[in-house]
Amino acid sequence: MKQFTKKHDIWLRLLSLLLAFVLWIVVRDIENPSKQTTIRDVEVKLSGTEQLMNNYGLSVIEYTNTIDVEVEGPNNEITDSTFRKKVSATIDVSDITDGAGEYALTPQIVTGSYNVDPVRTEPTTVRVLVDKVTTASVPVRVETTGTVADGSRAGTPEPTTTKEVTISGPEAELQEVAYAYGTIDVTGKSSTFTGDCSIALYNDAGEPITGTHVTCQTDTITVRVPIYPVESVPLTVSLTDGETLKEEQVDVSINPPSITLIGDQKTLAGITEINLGTIALDDARTGVPVEMEIPLPEGVRLDSGQPSTAEVTISVKEEESVSTRKVQVTKFVPTDTAQEETPYSVSVLTESVEIELRGSESALEQVDVNSLSIGLTFDSVSLGLGTHKVKGQVAATGLPAGVTLVGSDAEVEIEITGPGGEEAVMPPEENDPAQDGEAQDTDAAPSEEGGDGT
Repeated sequence: MKQFTKKHDIWLRLLSLLLAFVLWIVVRDIENPSKQTTIRDVEVKLSGTEQLMNNYGLSVIEYTNTIDVEVEGPNNEITDSTFRKKVSATIDVSDITDGAGEYALTPQIVTGSYNVDPVRTEPTTVRVLVDKVTTASVPVRVETTGTVADGSRAGTPEPTTTKEVTISGPEAELQEVAYAYGTIDVTGKSSTFTGDCSIALYNDAGEPITGTHVTCQTDTITVRVPIYPVESVPLTVSLTDGETLKEEQVDVSINPPSITLIGDQKTLAGITEINLGTIALDDARTGVPVEMEIPLPEGVRLDSGQPSTAEVTISVKEEESVSTRKVQVTKFVPTDTAQEETPYSVSVLTESVEIELRGSESALEQVDVNSLSIGLTFDSVSLGLGTHKVKGQVAATGLPAGVTLVGSDAEVEIEITGPGGEEAVMPPEENDPAQDGEAQDTDAAPSEEGGDGT
């Protein structure tokens, strides 16, 4: 054995290997020294979230998601461009057992190399906020922005994917959320379209929800926006000839003369005008506007800001021989249907009522105003004490030929008073037993003052 060792110089060879290794170490440390460096903004990952939820019903609401990590190792490794990707930081939340609250957990650092060691982190601990998370549903509201093409109007946007969205977060913060809101642009649109709309959460005051831990299951919904064609349609009335006034003798003024309608193209195409109704010329007072409802055809609606009524004014053409005369009638003929049974007195408060007569100018001059009266029919017992407005009927006797009365209805104010002149029922006195809730025998006769009640 000694001869073999001596013959082959085993010890010399081992010594050479050892010296070579030491020399390599010395050269490496000289050419590739160990240094420290800081890897900034390393992403912090979570572990144990499922255990935290399953065991305690808690979720991580907020945490410090990046930290700076200082490492030490060979210069050529820690300065390599790929080294940063190897460094990771993890916090384990499964060990949290004290319920909802804020915790400071130490991150676990992995460098991905046996030659590189973590030295410290900044911050040294990671802030973690855990709480119980609940869910709720809130309605979606969508409004339009921009201006559609000429001759069109945008209708109310209709969410098609969902009319409600689910939100999650701490219960106290969920209560602040009132709805999800978004807008969709309709600029230049002339027909109904469907598009995507981004939404955000808002409170009751119409302010966006910020700085909370509430999350929404979706950030985008699909919306259908109806675009309606708009049509301007003229208003008309029908006239019925009277005894002294014919349709060809009058001018008709309608305010507004037309209205703007919204509807589908096919329905609007079939509407050439809207007739407000029929006016009997014998009953129409000239120069006095009459308010009439605007009847809408099925399948259309008024554009925004359009009136639902129109004023119609009838006037006699200047070249016509028909004239009008307005007079004040001061004679009233009241008739109380209660007759002898009424304990009340009735007086007419209205001093005069203006009526209109129509005919030739010469015939109108012959009218005796004293021949005009207004008959009033009422039931004073049914009406009771106080002031009332009753309908009156204008009566005319001995009108000249060719003169007609325009309308025969009038409104007159009357006053009904009691036998002693009282104008209203007197309220019970304060010492009335009925006011105190005491029972009264209405069949018993009241005792005379100073008597014994028998």
